[in-house]
Amino acid sequence: MGYSFGVGSERHCSLCEQKSRGGRPPMFKLSLLLALITVPAFSQTITGSIVGSVVDPTDLPVSGATVTLVQSATGVEREIKTDERGNFTFSILQPGEYHLSVTMPGFKKLERRGIVLSAAETLPVGALKLEVGAVADKVTVTAEGVAVQTASAERSGTVTGSQLENLMIKGRNPMSLLQLMPGVVDLQAREEKIDRNFDIFVQGNRRNANSVTVDGMVVNAIGNNFNTIVMLGQDAVAEVKVLLTNYQAEYGRSSGASINFISKSGGRDFHGLGSYFKRHEQFNANDFFNNLLSRPKPRYRYNTWNYNVGGPVTLPGKFNRNRDKLFFFWSQEFWPLKVPTAIGQLTVPTALERAGDFSQTRDLNNALIVIRDPSTGQPFAGNRIPAARLDASGTALLKIFPEPNFLDRSVSAGRYNYVFQSENRIPNRLENLKLDYVLNPRNTLSGTVASFVDEQEGAVGILTAGSTNWPQMTKKYRLHGQAYVLRYTRILTPSLINEFNFGFTRRPEGNSATEAEIARNQRSKVGYTAAQLYPASNPLGLIPNATFGGVTNAANLYVEGRFPFWQRINSFILTNNLTKTYGAHTIKGGIYIERLYQGSLADGNYAGSISFARDVNNPLDSNYAYSNAALGVFATYTEPSNRVYFRFRQHGVEWFIQDNWKVTRKLTLDMGVRVHHLTPIFAAHDGLSGFDPGAYSAAKQVRLVYPARVNNQTVGLDRASG
Repeated sequence: MGYSFGVGSERHCSLCEQKSRGGRPPMFKLSLLLALITVPAFSQTITGSIVGSVVDPTDLPVSGATVTLVQSATGVEREIKTDERGNFTFSILQPGEYHLSVTMPGFKKLERRGIVLSAAETLPVGALKLEVGAVADKVTVTAEGVAVQTASAERSGTVTGSQLENLMIKGRNPMSLLQLMPGVVDLQAREEKIDRNFDIFVQGNRRNANSVTVDGMVVNAIGNNFNTIVMLGQDAVAEVKVLLTNYQAEYGRSSGASINFISKSGGRDFHGLGSYFKRHEQFNANDFFNNLLSRPKPRYRYNTWNYNVGGPVTLPGKFNRNRDKLFFFWSQEFWPLKVPTAIGQLTVPTALERAGDFSQTRDLNNALIVIRDPSTGQPFAGNRIPAARLDASGTALLKIFPEPNFLDRSVSAGRYNYVFQSENRIPNRLENLKLDYVLNPRNTLSGTVASFVDEQEGAVGILTAGSTNWPQMTKKYRLHGQAYVLRYTRILTPSLINEFNFGFTRRPEGNSATEAEIARNQRSKVGYTAAQLYPASNPLGLIPNATFGGVTNAANLYVEGRFPFWQRINSFILTNNLTKTYGAHTIKGGIYIERLYQGSLADGNYAGSISFARDVNNPLDSNYAYSNAALGVFATYTEPSNRVYFRFRQHGVEWFIQDNWKVTRKLTLDMGVRVHHLTPIFAAHDGLSGFDPGAYSAAKQVRLVYPARVNNQTVGLDRASG
């Protein structure tokens, strides 16, 4: 359990000590646990407050004045009276533009327009000075300078709707504009397209210490915490509010920033937008090697389609006739992307080498690479391996590679013989729906559904390609991030307001391939007959991953370790906050409950991993990786013993109370305490393992067999028995 308290919202936290069911601390994979633990537990609050005071011409406070606040877009109205000190506070307000009016018998009516409230902001409007006169007379203020934050201790920044609409963003990613704020460093390349990554460092904190919310729902991805489950399109964002430092206790335990994306809402009038952005290879120059090989320019098509529409939901003559009850906003953005990979330059085995003939194999100095017989240590005659000595499984792996297509050593200097460039399909689709329903002046409902579909198809350079360095297998990857948010605000009295929030996120993802692509990499189809230690972990019968160390720019064989892979991540968050205005105090308390779930296939090369690299410590080494493969000589071989699907769980409960105390007109104190309780992360069905030194038994130790030469024969030697 952790506690936090401070003036100016100073916070600190601690995590629970993890314990296993039997009391012994399990030694899990530390990196995985730390990644899961770093999920921040921020409140879902996106609402703000407007505070101020009313004074007469002599600067004396005016108590009992009627202050009316109206949201410009929807016409929703709130009304309160000033207290004995002339102060007023409007709490739990949706971000947006407002206009305010003050009336008091004996004074002219005062109106203030164009008040823009950001998310999670306490906005001071200062002392509103009334003029003596009749109430029928009116004084209107239509423009004011930017308000200096004097009502709370927080330090924050805002990317406004105007900036989002008017600043050019090449990749149309609203996250790009955060680097305009002081103390924000963005290391993510966002030039190409919108994505879910935010490699952002704020005020020197780590990138995984930040929290990202969409309409108050935490959308950080469980596992790394520096990408998101969903992301909003540029034209669907009303503003981005970043709480940098000194924010209040209601905003949780994380040491980093709180990045709040507020989606657009509909209003009393209908508005719509349609747009198309085109980036095409016709605007690009061709690559040097493509020109050299007389190849056309690769496809480069970052085309973006977008539309949105918002307004009131009405049934003519029956429902919402005044257009002040139900509002909607819908947005969709399409990225039908096809992009080229970087030009690859690799060394693949030649047709002669696949047949065991290395008479033409040369190094970078154009000298012959001598292939040695493992049984004698002497060179093979003519640098050719006899057909009877070739290993069927090793040569089967060599034959999977494409044939060389670039043999001009005057250009390649012997560093490569195969040049390629492939194309990846990376379509994205973003969707966002927001509904706002004013049941009556005291009750308001609001809901948001956001979706981000990330699809990738290709062989090199996509998320599930791993370390593949040539188009070995074309795979498809699909992620569908979804966020659902429901908010209910109840005005119990003008000075007592309750806010309830429920949110749910889910992120199913996985990869797949066609039967033809799988067949190109199956042991039975390519002639790879070597046995596998744990065939049940490799249900598709895929070939092992293979590396060829010592060959300059060697091609490798690699099928992503988790393939076929599937994963789902769910989170449930419930909060309830109660705000009470009492004299100079604005007191707020609340509870936060979360449940996190991750079901994931453990990463591992289940088909096995084999290295044919040159190794001077291997007495069977033939002096070249491709000849080692042809002979069936390998340096190392590894294989997981089991294919495990993890089911991680974590629960958390937090509660807080805070007070914004306006001691005088020139002094405001923020005070708060937050308590949080996080359960240890655990795996359902005991899916995790660890090292327990006390369980070691010398009698059960594995006996190692070493390669050796005995009586001019290669044998395996057990040093324990001789």
